[in-house]
Amino acid sequence: MINDTDILAYASGSSLDEEKQLSTENGKSLDGTVFEEYDTGFTADMVTGDVNNAFGIITTGFEPLEVTESGSKIAGYITTEHRSQVRLGTYVIVPYEDEHLFARIWKLQYQQQFEVDDATEIHSRRMLRSNTTAELDYKYLAYLDPICILYEQEPGNADSLMRRMADRIPRPNTPILPVTEKLKIQTGLNIPREGIFLGHLSVGGELVHTHASPPTVPYYLRNDYSMGDPLIFRHMLVCGSTGTGKTFLTKNILRQFMSEENRYQVRDNGEGVKKNRMPCLVIMDPQDEYSQLLEDNPELVSSDEHNMNSESVMFGGVPSTKTFVAKVDGHNYNGRSRAEQAEFTIPFEMVRNNSWLIAAAGLTELQGIALELLLEDYFRRPGTHTYNGFIEHIDDAGVRGTYVDNGKVHESSYDGIVRKVKNQAFRRVFDQPATPITEMLADIFKAGQVCVFPTEYISNSRIRDLITLTLMTIVVDNKLSTSGAALVKETPIILVLDEAHRYLAKGSGEHSKRIISKFADAARQGRKEGLGLFLITQDPQDIDETVFKQVNSRVILNLSNDAAISAMKVKKEYEKRIPYLKKGQMIIQSPDNSDVVEITGLSKCVVKHI
Repeated sequence: MINDTDILAYASGSSLDEEKQLSTENGKSLDGTVFEEYDTGFTADMVTGDVNNAFGIITTGFEPLEVTESGSKIAGYITTEHRSQVRLGTYVIVPYEDEHLFARIWKLQYQQQFEVDDATEIHSRRMLRSNTTAELDYKYLAYLDPICILYEQEPGNADSLMRRMADRIPRPNTPILPVTEKLKIQTGLNIPREGIFLGHLSVGGELVHTHASPPTVPYYLRNDYSMGDPLIFRHMLVCGSTGTGKTFLTKNILRQFMSEENRYQVRDNGEGVKKNRMPCLVIMDPQDEYSQLLEDNPELVSSDEHNMNSESVMFGGVPSTKTFVAKVDGHNYNGRSRAEQAEFTIPFEMVRNNSWLIAAAGLTELQGIALELLLEDYFRRPGTHTYNGFIEHIDDAGVRGTYVDNGKVHESSYDGIVRKVKNQAFRRVFDQPATPITEMLADIFKAGQVCVFPTEYISNSRIRDLITLTLMTIVVDNKLSTSGAALVKETPIILVLDEAHRYLAKGSGEHSKRIISKFADAARQGRKEGLGLFLITQDPQDIDETVFKQVNSRVILNLSNDAAISAMKVKKEYEKRIPYLKKGQMIIQSPDNSDVVEITGLSKCVVKHI
């Protein structure tokens, strides 16, 4: 049997040249037919690297090459020594005379080399006893999905590399080459060359390597004003099942925003002039993990730091990290972090313009209208306005008679309101002995500060929700209102909401309606007001569509729920990979940043993570 080595030796030996010389004389074949020598247009100096490393060649041996406006049919034969290196999703280039086709492998196929029937009992038994099948007995074909054409806008200047749609067809017998130049990969996939670091480009969980140093290809999120506003202000979502590393990844991403050089433009209320300021991170932390942004990761070694520095990855704790703790009667916070702590309380005065804060128990429409009336009259009274004072007010029989006897509120509605707002959870959180949060805006919304609001120490879910929704209301209302607090409006804010599905889920409750409405407004207007939403969830399908469709950048970790996967609406070839993503692997869908790609995050956290 002829083996691969024999055939390759024959193909590269002198006998092939001799045959060619004997078969042609003065441009004529042996039978006298005049022919024109075919040139693929390819020479070895067109690409960097050894042509011997080519995966194979473009072929038309089994079906024609085709490129149309609606699709293409481009296939290549993969040589036996490179077949183990080729995977679905592998990026390749095919050279033209002065350009390159940048493509990905979307289908792999074996075809029989010879006319045999191997679907027989005799053949199968023979193979089971002694599998001696040679790779050369089969054609191994790779089908290419053209992504773009790479060309130099200024010939000879590699930095002028550009891309355009795939409008050319590669010539038969042209080599299919691995991509070994970082710039070609970044340009081919439209990945920015700088910005917020998210991870390294990978295929099937294996990092893409180049001839550069370091050899990995970093993936950055656009963070400048060259093509509009930074993408964080068009909002970001990280989703993944429990245990897939959402918090680990989120810490690594959030740390990248807290660089002294990272500044965003905000409008000065008084002068109308744009100023450049560092962002303020406001993090709703249900698991008491994000205060660790203050501390360095002791596991990082010098080689880790060298690699991070070479790719502009920020690492190390953020000194200006502060924990803001809600004072709740009967609940004490014993945080694991060394971050400075400040206690606050929610003043009942906030309910004056946000009646829905105490309407979480599911008031009917009529009860909601009546509650507005009761609150309006209560806040007209002189003196201090507290939750206990409001309860005493509506508990008063004379007050009840005033509303019921005059027909302002039906007696069943009135009694229902009293029953639902008279809640021990509200009594524990409103007006506690701490500084009102409305008087702490200057301490919270500081440029360059990480503000963490833990809720893990609170066992009552209603209190946790009330604290979270209160803070979200303060941020959104002040950012979007023309009369909002100047220090909030003039500070770029990244609002991080963990377990986002709890607060932004479709629902009929008063809390759900109001907060979804506020967040929908924030998502639409946040770009121009310097407000970025950073949502983290394991149930993306539960987030209300009005908010979800405003999120431009989506980071997808492993998801096993079919409804969650469908909600992400990624291309089919990537959708199938999602349930198989390992810890640290993710699919990035950010239309304004790059093509859809797979990346792998850092193996170590850039800050402390326990």
